[in-house]
Amino acid sequence: MPGNIGIRTAINKSRIPDLTIITSEQTELLKNMTTAILDSAPILAVEIVSPGNRDDDYRFKRSEYAVREIPEYWIVDYEAQKISVLTLVNGFYEAEEFSDRDVIISGTFSELKLTVDRILLV
Repeated sequence: MPGNIGIRTAINKSRIPDLTIITSEQTELLKNMTTAILDSAPILAVEIVSPGNRDDDYRFKRSEYAVREIPEYWIVDYEAQKISVLTLVNGFYEAEEFSDRDVIISGTFSELKLTVDRILLV
């Protein structure tokens, strides 16, 4: 299976999230590939905000992933000490922000019991 999995966001454009959770069907398709660009939406895309390039994760990827119909998109922001969970509703993301010892609420992974401080190691 390839090390990096890209997500096609336009005809000649793709993104490689920092973490991608895919379906079992997508896993089967990727088993014999050395590089991969998904044409179907993964379950979850997670991006870690890069200092000095915040617009990519907060604006550009957000709109591209919404068009791609990725059901859930997380933005992990070490600088701001928060995690944003964006859930796709009628083609647009609704965001909920979590910080400190907040338990992250995920519609996709409802049994997840992680707090922001555990992920950010603060």
